[in-house]
Amino acid sequence: MVRVTEEAAIALKEILVDNNASPEAGVRLTPAADGSLGMVIDSPHEGDEVIRRDDAPVLLVGDDLSPRMTEMVVDFESPPSDGQSPGGFVLRSD
Repeated sequence: MVRVTEEAAIALKEILVDNNASPEAGVRLTPAADGSLGMVIDSPHEGDEVIRRDDAPVLLVGDDLSPRMTEMVVDFESPPSDGQSPGGFVLRSD
């Protein structure tokens, strides 16, 4: 199962609010052809792993991606004050 840190959950909620997403929508991880992951706003589908905060979905992982995400952590790193890197979402093993 994918785990979402509190920092990532807050950032995901902000994405949903900023994009006027419906209350049942979450941010879906999507595989790209180059092996990276993207994110899109979507509603849960049958078989999805749905990670919730405060009873609302924040992250959706499809059954095609879920087995590869076992024991992974989605985190969010704030940009450092020196402005040298942008910060953002990171995926790491637990």
